[in-house]
Amino acid sequence: MSSDAAESSTDAEQGGSQDSETVVPESASSQPLTIALPEGSQSVSDAILAHREMLRTPEEHGLATDQEITHLSEAIEGLSEDLTEVNQQYDGAQADVAELQEVIRQQQRQIDELRSTVTSLAEILGTGAEWEAFDTDQ
Repeated sequence: MSSDAAESSTDAEQGGSQDSETVVPESASSQPLTIALPEGSQSVSDAILAHREMLRTPEEHGLATDQEITHLSEAIEGLSEDLTEVNQQYDGAQADVAELQEVIRQQQRQIDELRSTVTSLAEILGTGAEWEAFDTDQ
C-alpha cells in the first residue's frame, strides 16, 4: 500500500512539472500539492527573482508603470464622465424626437381632415381637387 502511494505521488509530481495547471490531489494526506513554475524558471527562487525584477522595471517587461496606471485611471474617469453626459444628451434627444413625432402625427391628422373637407366642398361645387403629397415615411 505504501508503494502505491509513492508511485502516485511520483506520477503527480511528474504531471505537475509538465502541465501549466496546479495539481490538486485527491487526498491531501497522501499526495503533496505541486505547482508548475513559470516558463524559464528552474526553481521557485528563480521564479521569485524573475517576478521581483519584473516589478522593479515593469516597462522592460511589458507591464504598466505606476504613472501609466494613474494616467489610464484618470483617462477612464474622464471618459466615464463624458459617457454620462452623452447618455443624458441622448435621453434628452430621444424625448425631443418622441415629441416631434407626436407633433407630426397631429399635423398629419389635421392635413387629412383639411383634405377631406376640401374634397367635400369640391364635390358640392361640382369640381375636383388634386393633391401633391410629400413622402412622410422618412
